[in-house]
Amino acid sequence: MPEHTLTALEFPGLLEVVARYAVSTLGRGFLTRLKPIGNFTGIRAKFQEIREMRELWDREGPPPLTDFPDLASWLAKAAVPGSLLPPEAFNDILAVLRLSRNLRGYLAKGGEHTPHLAALAARLHELPDLRRAITRSISPHNFILDEASPELARLRRDLAAARERLNRFIRHTFFAPAYQNAIQSPIISQRHGRYVIPLKADHKGAIPGIIHDTSQTRATIYVEPLAIVEMNNTLNLLSNQEKREEEAVLRRLTDQVRQALPELKESLDTLAELDAVAAKVRYAEEFQAREPILTTSGGVEFREARHPLLLARYREKSQPVVPIDLKLTEAERFLIISGANAGGKTVALKTLGLLSLMIQSGIPVPVAEGSRFTPFDRIFADIGDPQDLEHDLSTFSAHLQRALEMLAHLPPRALVLLDELGTATDPTEGGALALALLKAFHRCGAFGAVTTHLPLIKGFAAREPGFQNAAVIFDEDTKRPTYRLAYGLAGASNALAIARELGLSPEILSEAESFLDAEELKAYRLLAEVESAREQLTRREAELEARRQELENLAQEVAAQRQAVYEERQRLMQEARSQAQARIREAEAEFKRILGRLRRQEESWGRLRQELSERARELIRSLEPEPLPEVGPMPELKPGQKVYLPALGLTGEVLNPPREGKLAVRVRKVKLMVRPEEAMPAAEVAEAGAPAPRAVFYPAAEQLPSLNVVGLRVDEALPLVDRLLDQAILQGAERVDIIHGVGTGRLKQAVWEHLRHHAMVKAIHGADNPGVTVVDLKS
Repeated sequence: MPEHTLTALEFPGLLEVVARYAVSTLGRGFLTRLKPIGNFTGIRAKFQEIREMRELWDREGPPPLTDFPDLASWLAKAAVPGSLLPPEAFNDILAVLRLSRNLRGYLAKGGEHTPHLAALAARLHELPDLRRAITRSISPHNFILDEASPELARLRRDLAAARERLNRFIRHTFFAPAYQNAIQSPIISQRHGRYVIPLKADHKGAIPGIIHDTSQTRATIYVEPLAIVEMNNTLNLLSNQEKREEEAVLRRLTDQVRQALPELKESLDTLAELDAVAAKVRYAEEFQAREPILTTSGGVEFREARHPLLLARYREKSQPVVPIDLKLTEAERFLIISGANAGGKTVALKTLGLLSLMIQSGIPVPVAEGSRFTPFDRIFADIGDPQDLEHDLSTFSAHLQRALEMLAHLPPRALVLLDELGTATDPTEGGALALALLKAFHRCGAFGAVTTHLPLIKGFAAREPGFQNAAVIFDEDTKRPTYRLAYGLAGASNALAIARELGLSPEILSEAESFLDAEELKAYRLLAEVESAREQLTRREAELEARRQELENLAQEVAAQRQAVYEERQRLMQEARSQAQARIREAEAEFKRILGRLRRQEESWGRLRQELSERARELIRSLEPEPLPEVGPMPELKPGQKVYLPALGLTGEVLNPPREGKLAVRVRKVKLMVRPEEAMPAAEVAEAGAPAPRAVFYPAAEQLPSLNVVGLRVDEALPLVDRLLDQAILQGAERVDIIHGVGTGRLKQAVWEHLRHHAMVKAIHGADNPGVTVVDLKS
């Protein structure tokens, strides 16, 4: 993608926002260096990694990612033959190796469900030999351990023994009473790597030796007695041998690191990439971002898209971002956005471009479910004022030069975003040139979006195939933009209205209006009214869609309750059947025992017959159903009264008194016809506590439930048929009849076709009477 496009769409700023969710410096660096790609397979793989990480996260908890050191400088130094790494470098390498091991174990829990993460895990190298060598040789505090080599351990033992002998000799020989007046203090010191004793300056020569230093006051001289010169020489020799052996240890470790350079670099890069994947998951969770539906052909459909940078900025202020719908199709590849100044035209343009860049970089986008996207080979954007005084380019010239560069490098599939095309020059000529450029882009197969105030371009989009108008809506009541897009409508600039809101004096506004042609002013006002009406229509459509969704949800709840009733009924029947069979088996065994006693003549026939009769009566009593509880008088239900429907577990409102044994109740904006005994006053439920939804059974009606739809249209009759079936199932009826008459037969055909696809219909009969359909219901 051109660097100018990334800058114009503020892509680097977006990467900075996502990078905040990484835990390591290398992870943040990986994210800030992301570049969009046009390869469909590569984009899909990146989103697959995010999906797998989220699923593993939900199942196993967050990944064990922590900040880890950047080994770049250490690895570059180790690459030089004969180089020597310091101890702290090996502890940094050890931290990376341990993190790689922990992450491999975590990612292995995904198994076959996370193939993309498994591929990343394969690039994490544990290097157990190097890890053990470092652990054995270097302490966590960057000291070389005695266990690093047997020679080092021996030298340190000899050095400690020699040092102890020297200290003991000095204390016993020179700190004795004989030298008490000459010694400044009984403290053994070191100067230039050799042990010395502090001697008073005025007792110089009291102890023969070599003077190495004096104090600042010159009251003390530090003398190495001749008696310990050889012992100091031995100590220095052992110290030098120790240093050479430590260097040998570090050199051996550095050589091991040099041999493992490719694996260490790959592990480091993979850790950064995994941190970036986890950061994308955190970002998606925080901003409710998601992966769109990726397709190999088609356009762009972003539902309820929000500009990610505005979202991040306003989120800190707890302010909402107005979502917009952005759509480019194969049939209408170019969108012409017009409307009020400061109404969100450029933001819509940037949102379209920035979300496209994010998807092609494998970053989830803040859009609603159902959004679709087909990747582009290149994305071009010319947004803002590109005036360049250094190269003598005016605003118009710079815009035109950018457009020409886009045309020269246009691939088969491109997205072109142009802000205020055709401006900064004469509107007539600029508009004509803009139309020619738009047609040239369209002929090359490009998709695009353009913002404009020019009527020439708006009119062109209204009549030219492949182009579509979209207006940023201006609310005439509040005199403010709504920041929403209305498709198929050209927007007015509303410059006068905005100037009025900004405080321009009425006198100047009136004078400005006087310069407008009366018909032109009328057209502007009419366009504003159309915009306002379109916005109201859009809101109404949204409300209707919300109600439709609510009705669908209620229908699903009713279907679920119906299924629950059916399953509960089947369960109770099966349970009763099992209990009856068990009781019968018990009775048979009891009868056999009684007959056995009769054959063996253990008791008289009269006594056994009495016992047999008693057992039979007990069996009959156990198999009889329990009597239904007595039902008290039904409370009177009045219009407006709140009632509770136990069969649905929902509360509703009575619409009218019972008529013909039916009660009209509104439940969640849906009108239901129920029997009065199916409802109970909500006040009684509140006092007793709302019962949990449960299966309720009612005795079958004495006569066959029926519905007369003669004279109704198909669209009027079918909802009534559904209501009849619902009521019949709630009542436990096994059959209903529908009276539709003969007529042309169209109504009967529609009813039969509807019944064939109903889940609770068992069979349909109509041979006996052509004007009546009898329906058998599933039990």
